[in-house]
Amino acid sequence: AVNRLRASSAVHARRLAGRSDPIMSAPVPICGPGGEGMIFPMGGAWEASLAGSLRGLVYGAAMVYFFLGISVVADIFMSSIEQVTKLRVQRQAAAGAGAKAGLRTELFWNETVATLTLMALGSSAPEIFLSVIDVMKKSFHFGSLGPSTIVGSASFNLFVIIAVCIVVIPPGETRLIENLPAFYITAFFSLLAYIWMAFILLVSSKDVVDVWEAVVTFLLLPALIYVSYKVDLGAGSGILRRFGILAQQAEDARDEDAGVFKFDEPVLRVPPGSGKPQQVEVVVFRHGARAESLGEASCSWRTEPLTAVPGFDFEEASGTLDFGQGETERRLELQITPKAWRLSSRRFIVLLENAEGGPSFDPHSDGGENSAIMTIELQACGSQPSGFIGLVDRLFGVDALCRGAEEWKAQITDALRIEAGDGDEEDGKSSPSVSQRVAHVFVSPWKLFFSLCCPPVCLGGGWPCFVAALLGIALLTACVSDLAELFGCVLDVPDIITAITFVALGTSMPDLFASLSAAREDPTADASIVNVTGSNSVNVFLGLGVPWSIAALYWKGVGRTAEWEASYPAVAARITGAAFVVEAGDLAFSVIAFCYACLLALFILVCRRRLVKAELGGPVRSKIASSAALITFWLGWVALVSGEVLRWSHKGASAGEYVGVLLLAIVVSIVATGGSVLLMKLDADAEVALSAAAAAAEEASATTRRAPEGVVDATQIDSNVRVEGACRTDSGRATPKEPALDPEQIAISVVDLSATAPVASGREVAPQSARGGCSALYASLWQRMLSG
Repeated sequence: AVNRLRASSAVHARRLAGRSDPIMSAPVPICGPGGEGMIFPMGGAWEASLAGSLRGLVYGAAMVYFFLGISVVADIFMSSIEQVTKLRVQRQAAAGAGAKAGLRTELFWNETVATLTLMALGSSAPEIFLSVIDVMKKSFHFGSLGPSTIVGSASFNLFVIIAVCIVVIPPGETRLIENLPAFYITAFFSLLAYIWMAFILLVSSKDVVDVWEAVVTFLLLPALIYVSYKVDLGAGSGILRRFGILAQQAEDARDEDAGVFKFDEPVLRVPPGSGKPQQVEVVVFRHGARAESLGEASCSWRTEPLTAVPGFDFEEASGTLDFGQGETERRLELQITPKAWRLSSRRFIVLLENAEGGPSFDPHSDGGENSAIMTIELQACGSQPSGFIGLVDRLFGVDALCRGAEEWKAQITDALRIEAGDGDEEDGKSSPSVSQRVAHVFVSPWKLFFSLCCPPVCLGGGWPCFVAALLGIALLTACVSDLAELFGCVLDVPDIITAITFVALGTSMPDLFASLSAAREDPTADASIVNVTGSNSVNVFLGLGVPWSIAALYWKGVGRTAEWEASYPAVAARITGAAFVVEAGDLAFSVIAFCYACLLALFILVCRRRLVKAELGGPVRSKIASSAALITFWLGWVALVSGEVLRWSHKGASAGEYVGVLLLAIVVSIVATGGSVLLMKLDADAEVALSAAAAAAEEASATTRRAPEGVVDATQIDSNVRVEGACRTDSGRATPKEPALDPEQIAISVVDLSATAPVASGREVAPQSARGGCSALYASLWQRMLSG
């Protein structure tokens, strides 16, 4: 790969210079005889002699297959990130503000910081590596494949992924963004990222990226993390509440009579056993003001390792604790594995969470207001082994290595196993379908390769797997970079069009499936929408900030060369020294067009929150309209950028044609946005009217049910609704018939008198509708609403 990189650098130098001497000869395309990439092509002259259409088909299929491999290793990469962010640390806390002194167990990674760093890196790694590799392949000259893929991926994420997530929500369900400040911050920074990108290309230093501009691009990522972290801690909450971004702080709604779940002690020390499995009993209390006031309640529990190794020090377990009426304690049993020796004490925790039925958790104990934590400490036992085993145990832990070996073997076995199908055979066992068998044939080589190369996540806290998966993504991305160039070369498709279509779709497909799964399964829309806006920000800050900073520093240090001057004569004539040249042209146009469409998309999401009361789901008409508008933005953006690249910027199209197409695109986007918002408003008004009708019907129904209970004031009964059955009207008063009946036996009929003559005093009301319900009232109210 290094040799091919050097050869590719020389080829690119020749391609840029275009000189007639033997070293700087005519440009050599990557798909032509003698063309070189980092890895592909591998067939040499034989491959170059094949028909262009055949090669295009092969390269396209190869790209799809490598995208499949990227999705496999990306899943492994995300698993390692989840393991890394699960790390918990313990500290001794001092007493204060109602809290007792003692042990506190906390997550090492702040959730906001982890989401914007590791999680965003996991979802954006292919795009970031593609941009870095693109610059390195071209000897620190600008290449359009990487940046265009970043913009194309951002467009697909914001428009297509969110559009699909809106419509996949089942009818009658909605998903709302819970962490609204995070959405507004990431949306602002994602828009700022692309506005900044256009600014440095067109305004600050046209067609040149200076060192300070590239460094600022990268430093915007720490700025995003810092602002998000401070807001997560409560900074600026007053301003956010004033603008409605943060909900008003609610009073403590904990019911003191419902009780508090807690452990009898924060730490339970388990002495060494006698070589047999130990059963440790843990008592969970529910403390309340009065035991007789405690109702039924429950909470879930599970074990989590700290320094102890599951399967070697203790057995992992989980379950649910159900408390009956007035019950104040429940017991759960943990199994401790017998050990011949343990050099030092090891710990794991028992975690209570998801309280239901009214009780809460003690905010002043370990675990805080959302959970309760007890630490189980297994004391050291036996004598220290000598020699190599003792050294390995001190450095890495023999038990941890043994567990890692078992899981490594299991993941290799799982890679070769076909996933079970949905259909059941006669013996009760599931049988894989034909499609699953075909998918297994294609996917299993990638699964087997990465199950061998990537250690299990249980080793080293997940970091070895993290590094191995990251290298795997880098390797496959290098292959995709070469294949994308070859595909565009043999079919005469510019790199920017290949990037915003094929490459952007391929790198975004894992995000699409992950967002769809989150939209269906998660109770909120955070994982579907906030992750998109955060990922779009990180794409620019890392995917452009890192390679552009490297290239800008490189040319700042190297200075002018004959090759650089020959490559950029116009820039060389107006600046002193050398710089990293990024010709704005098509890239700047695509960025500006994306910023415009991005504003419209964010406007639609804000309108959905205000009118539909949810970002995802809602009425069918609103869902379809919003999704159609977003898909229109994406298709229009791709068409505009393709037209700019293929016709308007290079083939001298008339100014009238250019302006006309832009005006048409603006009109279509405004109509799509306005139509979507209009349908949202109509659905919102209909929902308000229906809610008002339902409320009126409920009030009328409640009034009619109160009528049999003694004497009822007629003014409390709707003018168009009377009670028939056990009542007789007499001078505006409702009196029960004799003999009095039990209310449950009284047949009540809701009668609409709007179409009948007034009832004379002292006469029974004739039934006008079926007994036992409000169907007639609902029908009448609905008819009146439709008639205005």
